[in-house]
Amino acid sequence: MSKKMQEEKQQLFIILLITFIGFVGASIAYPIFPPLFLHPTLGSIIPSTWSDHTRSILLGVALAAYPLGQFIGSPILGGCSDRYGRKRILMFSLAGSMIGYLFTALSLQLNWIGALLASRFLTGLMESNLAIARAMVTDLNSISKYKSFGRINGVAAIGYVMGPILGGFLSERNLVSWFSFAFPFYLATFFSIITLLLAAKKLTEKKHEITYPIVSIWQRFNLIARIKALFKTSVNLKHLLLISTIFTFAVDIFYEFGPVYLTGLWSMTPAGIAVYNGILSLTLAIGSGWLTHRLSLYFSAERIIIIGMFITAMILGLMVVWPSLIFAFILFGLVGLSIAVVNVNITIQISNTADKSIQGEAMGTQLSLRMLGDALICLVGGFVIIASVALPIAAGCMIALMAAGMYGRKL
Repeated sequence: MSKKMQEEKQQLFIILLITFIGFVGASIAYPIFPPLFLHPTLGSIIPSTWSDHTRSILLGVALAAYPLGQFIGSPILGGCSDRYGRKRILMFSLAGSMIGYLFTALSLQLNWIGALLASRFLTGLMESNLAIARAMVTDLNSISKYKSFGRINGVAAIGYVMGPILGGFLSERNLVSWFSFAFPFYLATFFSIITLLLAAKKLTEKKHEITYPIVSIWQRFNLIARIKALFKTSVNLKHLLLISTIFTFAVDIFYEFGPVYLTGLWSMTPAGIAVYNGILSLTLAIGSGWLTHRLSLYFSAERIIIIGMFITAMILGLMVVWPSLIFAFILFGLVGLSIAVVNVNITIQISNTADKSIQGEAMGTQLSLRMLGDALICLVGGFVIIASVALPIAAGCMIALMAAGMYGRKL
């Protein structure tokens, strides 16, 4: 093994470790918010006299704050990593998310609903770990993208295993008297400090040749202009980004409102939601880190993507027409595999289509467009679940079918 290959494998390991710890912190909130907002007996951040309709709408706003921040921050920080260096911008991102988690914990402890919404937006604005990590592994020329991208998505999914489990159980006062809704966010603050130290001490910086016009930081805040400019670099890149956004729109409906679905139908507690999120994240990890690479040996990426999209739609449809607690557990596991193979393959296609000098901006834009859809899902979903907690899942099924149809026409 050459010295360069050894160095790049070590860099990949550090990137994976940072991604893992970062996603534990990012996902620790998922099982907390639905019970906090929908069950008056579990939290006092919302007055008990407020109606269920108001609680549902506020839940949507709270869930939307984080992805809305990522929609703004991801392309800006991703693009800045192309210009100013991956390591420097990653450290800036980690420091900002650390502050956001701390403010979230304090707002929950002091029952400040306005501060909670603002802190979730700030955390999302600064948390661009995944976009920058994906851009960093494109610089590792001796490692296959199927392995590097798959492993990044895999460890992110394992982080999602640990995050919801920690968030669910560490917020259960019935287990330990000093556990609270705020405690997991203090833990996320600690995780952010660890990742910041790892990035500072272990990562190396690589210089990149800039082949596109230099864009200032202030110009990057004109998101519409930057996205249009990126689309103009390649028609194929434009189509892939749009299809990726539509599919992840369906997936994020499930991610955001899967816990609401469980809470609404079976009054599930944070610990119960953590178990279901755990099986989902475990299969996401298996699908990303192992299954994707194995399938790539036998099938084309195009075939994997379109079949994976159809399977995802079918599973979401089954959740709606057959609401069974045990069956839902099985479906949560199966859908993780189909989502994983689609996401890894379409991300690799986006990376391969984008120029080397704009990998950070391309990865950031992919994440940004996803987060815009995520924010819209949360805002609209708060109203939709008033009618039925299964309605968002049904919408996810239809949107996944639409993404499959669009990708099929592109072939």
